[in-house]
Amino acid sequence: MKSVFSSLFSILIYTISFAQTTLPNSDRKAILQRIEKSKEDSIRVLAYIEYGQLLEGENLDSAAKYYIKAGELSDKISYPTGRIRFRTNYTYVLNLKGKFVQALKLNLESLAIARSINDQIYIGKAFANIGASYTYLGNFTESIKYYQKAAAIFEKEGKNEYIPQLYSNIGAAFEQANLFSKSYVYKQKALALARPMGDSLQLADLLTNLGLCLFNLKKYQESIPYFNEGLKIAQAIQSDIFITQAYSGLCGSYRKLNQMDKAKEFGEKGLFLARKNNNVFMEMACLRALMFIAEDQQKPEESAKYTAQALKIAEKNDMKDHLVELYEDYAADMARANDYKSAYEYLQKYVILNDSIQGKEVQNQLQELDTKYQTAQKEKQIISLEKDKEARNTLIYSLVAGLAASIIIAGLVYRNIMIGKRIAENEVKQLQQEKQLVATNSILKGQEEERTRVARDLHDGLGGLLSGIKLTLNSVKGNVILPESSAFAFSRALTQLDGAISEMRRVAHSMMPETLVRFGLLDALSDFCDGINESGHLKINIQTFGFSERLESSVEIVLYRIVQELINNVIKYAEASEVQVQLTHIGQQVSLTVEDNGKGFDVEILKNKKGAGLQNVKARVDYLNGKLDIQSKPNEGTSVLVEIVV
Repeated sequence: MKSVFSSLFSILIYTISFAQTTLPNSDRKAILQRIEKSKEDSIRVLAYIEYGQLLEGENLDSAAKYYIKAGELSDKISYPTGRIRFRTNYTYVLNLKGKFVQALKLNLESLAIARSINDQIYIGKAFANIGASYTYLGNFTESIKYYQKAAAIFEKEGKNEYIPQLYSNIGAAFEQANLFSKSYVYKQKALALARPMGDSLQLADLLTNLGLCLFNLKKYQESIPYFNEGLKIAQAIQSDIFITQAYSGLCGSYRKLNQMDKAKEFGEKGLFLARKNNNVFMEMACLRALMFIAEDQQKPEESAKYTAQALKIAEKNDMKDHLVELYEDYAADMARANDYKSAYEYLQKYVILNDSIQGKEVQNQLQELDTKYQTAQKEKQIISLEKDKEARNTLIYSLVAGLAASIIIAGLVYRNIMIGKRIAENEVKQLQQEKQLVATNSILKGQEEERTRVARDLHDGLGGLLSGIKLTLNSVKGNVILPESSAFAFSRALTQLDGAISEMRRVAHSMMPETLVRFGLLDALSDFCDGINESGHLKINIQTFGFSERLESSVEIVLYRIVQELINNVIKYAEASEVQVQLTHIGQQVSLTVEDNGKGFDVEILKNKKGAGLQNVKARVDYLNGKLDIQSKPNEGTSVLVEIVV
């Protein structure tokens, strides 16, 4: 089975970069003295965090202990910066222990605290760490969304030193989605930006992760120089975390190159360090690698030993995704050892857990059917035994069995009738929705066709006519001598004619922008936003990602109209000074986010009373079979998210 630990560990860099400061020359005694001599104030909080960072490379549990002390003291003295830094550092430990949901909760709390003190840098870091949490949890759309928010803040605040890590984590998100080529491109960009900065910890991180990326691309020989360079830097700064990661990567690459002795050597070194630092992720990765090496060397007993150790870790830390693979592997190990009973037990565990992951509802249905089957089987066994013992009771038990069967059949018939009724009701609702959607689609399509026709008629018909009149009048002006008053009136008429031509062109462009038809959505949106920016009433920042090719023309037109309607709503109602427009295309998913810093509103009121503008937006989103999500609170701005599949 394929191991996913390396790719998961590759995104732990984000917490490292935004949680930890390297302390190669820290005086341990000096920090402890500062803790002992200081009062219960911010100085002691920061000393707790600094000492926790110093312990990270030695023992994660010890580091967590000091982070928790920092958090408790920060709460006691109401120190918001300490509360943020506790959460940012402690989530790093939680991620290494596989507790991603708890880490996400703390990262969201960090964001709320940072917003309460209006610290843009901490807000950006919180966005970045939330993005990492969503990556761990497999929600790549949300992760990239938060990474982009972080990038916007860091660029605005001039914190370019954080951009390499953002590129690296976007690459990690692509890696989790098995888009390894895209991941490699972003991580190369990150490395190119990081080298001039001279941050050894960051370089060790990026180099080992680039090695992992090449490993996933099956470029095993090319990955080794990156692992070696990362290992050399990590050893120089005594970072056990990245030393372990480099050992694990070298183990995997040498195994694929069939150099088993080197692979095993690096795997055992990595396992030793991972256990020393209580790093369950890398311990698991090294155990799985050593297991595969034993399998390749035809050593089933050794392979089973490593699998059993990995299984123990996965069960202790509730790593369900990994337990599925390990149960299946261990069942195969037991079968090779002729222990078929244990093999069957672990295969059952694999099936049950795999079904659980795929869907609780399906599992419950299977369990219910199995219970009914087992009940029926027991009833048959009882009837058969009683028939052998007491012939006179055969009729009684037959009647009981028949009655039970009748009840089951009646129940099944009733169940089928109810299911059929629900299906029929759902089909009626679906037909009504489809009918409404078809009508809406026809209206929208008709509107766009009519807009296009009117725009063309205005431009080609009326525009040409007005231009012809202008040429005629200019010709007359040059050939006729008019009195001064008449010449002034004639010139003013020409000026008014120029204004009419410009207004006609503006109306035609608004109805169907020529840029949208000829050059596509991105250029059309840029022109639209630039036009509003030039007015000085509103600043619009537009960010796009993943549009290597144009979308279908109908989709581009509808998305353009949605942005146009949302921006117009901001201008009319929001009293905002700035708008963020983000448009991303990942795989078959297109996401559009429009956020403003205006006065906001109560979304509950919006549900009861919708304006025409928002109804138009929803109709266009329904036309694309998309999803619309509106988030807003009074005095906190508005965020509108549109997601479609193309």
